[in-house]
Amino acid sequence: MNINWTTVTAIVGAALGVWNFVQGFWQRRVRLRVIPQLSVFVGTAVLSSSRDRFPPEALKALQSNECPCIEVTNLSVFPVTIAEVGLSLLGTTSRFVIPTTALPKRLEPRESIDIRAESIGFPKTAKLGYATTQCGHTCHGDSLVLKKHRESQS
Repeated sequence: MNINWTTVTAIVGAALGVWNFVQGFWQRRVRLRVIPQLSVFVGTAVLSSSRDRFPPEALKALQSNECPCIEVTNLSVFPVTIAEVGLSLLGTTSRFVIPTTALPKRLEPRESIDIRAESIGFPKTAKLGYATTQCGHTCHGDSLVLKKHRESQS
């Protein structure tokens, strides 16, 4: 059997070229992980949960209320500046923006920030958490606790 090494080399080169193009395309994108959570203040510490609500008896014992919190993690390979964080609302294009003096905030790769609201609980029509970068790119995220909130409101 006679193997044409030029053809084999050309096929391998083409496959590696396609792989390099796809990898470069994904690396140049803004990627953020946005996780809506509920937080409880305990003295000077903060407990956050993206999975379940805190039991009412625990909140009473802690003398605290649940407040919405959005965790934003930069999954890009380059720094990203976060300009706005909040919750999008069902059935409308308006948003619940979490007011904070912590923004704008530059996030290095793999760095995260938690933005907490002062209000009690999620807004009744909360749909998804979102984070908007300084350049206008918006990423959305959902969590189990927000899904349970939506189910309890319907």
